[in-house]
Amino acid sequence: MPSTLIEALLDVNVVIASVFADHVMHGKARGFVEGLERFHTTPMTLGGFLRFATRSWKNERKEEQPPRLTMGEAQAKLREFTAAEGHSFLPDDAPFTDLGLRSMQGHRQWTDAYLLHLARQHGLALASLESRMSNLDDAVKPVLFVVG
Repeated sequence: MPSTLIEALLDVNVVIASVFADHVMHGKARGFVEGLERFHTTPMTLGGFLRFATRSWKNERKEEQPPRLTMGEAQAKLREFTAAEGHSFLPDDAPFTDLGLRSMQGHRQWTDAYLLHLARQHGLALASLESRMSNLDDAVKPVLFVVG
């Protein structure tokens, strides 16, 4: 995997960090996305952004907080993000039954494995903030690129 990329499929955490200025990785994620010539999102990553933005959450004192955005605001933010120059929509066009189960250790890894598979199928890198999914990647020809 090269140290810099010109094109990548974005994991939902990169989309979230790019959009929300209060995210700890906002600067790095935003700079990464803006430095790409072309970036791709999928229905899965876009839906993940909408779920994150419109659900309640807990602050550092474990106090329930309202959703970050209303449904309309979240959709508008997503529209703005995907209208950016260089964005390309990539359909979820690979069946889950095509996934290899290499190093799968639990139910939370289905999405990670799917996005890695989709990126590989389309000749792209998968840009993520999470290095922990590297166990699901092909060690010989990895497609995971950890932003940071």
